[in-house]
Amino acid sequence: MTDCPRCGAVDAGEEYCLTCGAPLRAPDPEPRIRAGSPATVLGIVVLAALGALVAIAVSRGGSTNKTVVATSLPARTTIRLAPVLGTLAAPVASVPVVTTSAAPPVQAATTLTPWTLPDGYTVVLASVTSASGRATAEQIAKHALAQGLSEVGVINSKDFSGLAPGYLVVFSGAYSSEADASQHLAQAKTAGFAAAYARHVTR
Repeated sequence: MTDCPRCGAVDAGEEYCLTCGAPLRAPDPEPRIRAGSPATVLGIVVLAALGALVAIAVSRGGSTNKTVVATSLPARTTIRLAPVLGTLAAPVASVPVVTTSAAPPVQAATTLTPWTLPDGYTVVLASVTSASGRATAEQIAKHALAQGLSEVGVINSKDFSGLAPGYLVVFSGAYSSEADASQHLAQAKTAGFAAAYARHVTR
C-alpha cells in the first residue's frame, strides 16, 4: 500500500492517487550516456579510416592507373603572354606642329565709283526715286560690291540727258559700246540683280 504524498490517501498498487491525481511513483531518471575513454574513441576513428581505405581499394579493383602527385615545381616557370591588340611595339616619334598664318581674306571694294565718261554705256542695277534718299541707293550699291560686281556707283538722272529725272541710278561699269555692257549682264543677274539691263548714258 502506498500513501499519497500530497493528500495522504491510501491507494495500493495505483500509479496515481485516486483522490487528488498526484503520481504515487517517482519517474525513472533519464538514462545517461557515459562517455567512452580516449583510447576507445581513438580506436573507433582508426577503424573508420581503415574501412574507408579498404572501400577505396575494392572500388578501384585491378586498375593500373597511377595517381601522380606533383611534389615540387621547376625553379623557374616561364609564362608566355599574348600581345595586347592596339598597343605599339615601338614609340612613335612626335610630329612637330607647323602653324602657318592664313592669308587675309580678300575684301570687296566698299568705295563707290563716280561716273567720268561724257558718253558711254553701263549696266543699270536699280533705280531709286530721289524721295527715297541717296542713302538707300548707296546701300544697294554697296550690296552689289559685296556680291563681286566692279565699278559700282550712283548717278542722279537729272544730270544726264536721256534718263528720266527724279531717280538715283545704281550702275556697274562704264563701257564704250552697248555690246560690251551687255556682256556683263549675266554677272549682274548672277549677283541677284535679275532686272539689270544695259543703258546708254550721256551728259
